Amino acid sequence: MGKLTLSGVDTLRTRLADDSACDAVLSAFADPAAARVPLRELVEAQHRYLQAEHEVAQVADILRRDQKYAPVGRPLVHIVQLRKQQASTRQAALIARQVVAQAAQTFVRASGLTVKAKQSPSEASAAWLGTLR
Repeated sequence: MGKLTLSGVDTLRTRLADDSACDAVLSAFADPAAARVPLRELVEAQHRYLQAEHEVAQVADILRRDQKYAPVGRPLVHIVQLRKQQASTRQAALIARQVVAQAAQTFVRASGLTVKAKQSPSEASAAWLGTLR
């Protein structure tokens, strides 16, 4: 079981576009046809979330680099724009995380995936997706 990466989720997303491949992945569940759409929505939401997290990290790196060499005093327009961009990318990542949580909840209900005690549906579905590679 590995951590979900952007490239791994992208590969999984293209693989699950086919109904037969999707049903093969869901064969362990009671009703694979009913869980097909929630699984695709979960993978798509997970992809958007990982993409948003990647963008947050990129903007933070650029901001850190540029602030390091900025003159003391009033911030440059460029730094202010980067801070606004950082705030908007963080907001997009938070929204994407909420969408993942909703998609995970829907998938867990549709598939009957077992969730351990003290584990959220998002964590359980991410762990299960990590095993699909």
